[in-house]
Formats: sequence, C-alpha cells, structure tokens
Amino acid sequence: MGITLYLIRHGETDWNRAGVYQGQKDTALSPRGRQQARALGRRFAHHPLDLVLASDLKRAVETARAVAGSRRPPVPLETDPRLREMNFGAWEGLAAAEIRARYADDYAAYQADPFEGRPTGGETFRELGERAWAAVDERLRRPGLRRLAVVAHGGTVKALLCRLLELPPAMRTRMLIDNTGVTAVELREGRPPLLRYLNDTCHLRRPGSLRPEEA
Repeated sequence: MGITLYLIRHGETDWNRAGVYQGQKDTALSPRGRQQARALGRRFAHHPLDLVLASDLKRAVETARAVAGSRRPPVPLETDPRLREMNFGAWEGLAAAEIRARYADDYAAYQADPFEGRPTGGETFRELGERAWAAVDERLRRPGLRRLAVVAHGGTVKALLCRLLELPPAMRTRMLIDNTGVTAVELREGRPPLLRYLNDTCHLRRPGSLRPEEA
C-alpha cells in the first residue's frame, strides 16, 4: 500500500507581500494569510490524515494548526526545525535588488550554482534538501502511516520535490509554490513516486474565499 504525501506552503505573511527574503526569520501570518489558512483547513476537513508535520516557525505552525484542527478529533500535529525555510543568512529581510547591491559576488555565485550556491552566511539548497528530507523520511518510516501532510515553506517544498522526483536543482526556479498551495505525491512501494498534482489552490477559489488572482 502506498503513502500519500501532501506538501503545503504556509499562508501569506507581510514579508511575502513586500517581496523580501524571509528565510528563518520567525514572521507571523498576515490577515490574508490567516484567511488562506482557514480556507486550507476547510479543504482538509474532507481529507483523512494520519499526521500533520510542520516547520517550527510561526507562519508554518499557524497554518498547520488550521489543517490539523479541521477534523474531529484533531489530527496529531508535530513540529520539526529541520523543515524550516532555507537559511539566507545576511540576506534575510532584504529584497533582491538590495541583495544584488550589497552582496553582488555572493548573489551571482548563488544564481550560477542552484545546488551549492551559498547566500552570505547562509546554507545551500543541497543542505536544505538533506535536512528537510531527513525530517520527512523519519515520519514516513512509521508503521501504519498512510497520509502525511507537511506544512513548510516554498523553498522547503521545492527541495523535497527535487529529492522525491529526482529533479535537477535548477528546476526550483521553474516551480511556482503559492501560499497554502498543496502538492500531492504518491509514494508507491517498488515504483518511483508519482506527482498527483502541483501547487493546487482550489480552496482559495471557493465562493466567499479569496479570488484566484489574490491567492
């Protein structure tokens, strides 16, 4: 029997809207982000889950609580710091234009090597993928687990997808992962993982929810 793995990005924060690098700064959801999380919770009220696993940063935990609390009794919720967003070091809190101006050489090296490029004082995409996968793999090995929701960050979701689907790291710039976007991967014994859908935000398109262009 296979395992369904849901990879979910947290709801919007003010820093998302401002277009700055958040990394591991512990920012909270914006009012719009909380609305998105509630809509996500309503979606998962109809999806049986065995476990919700989240990054320990506030924006991910609040989003994960909406998912875990959508069913009665609530789905067990665990947090793991290994699922945090990529550590962008000195770039956190800055927009791309500011980073290019202050750290031109490091930024150029980061763009040139999507796997080993290192933000100033931060970590590489490879390091992100290794720690994030270790956290997920640990839970996937638990007996009886068949449906796991992982609530994390855009970079973390991309790193996990590259690992699961054997994609080159350069693909991260060609994947769009929206706030509360849901990606589903079917893990099949003896066969390669199957991508069922990518970055689905149908829960934000229901009447009374956010318009699609606002997602």
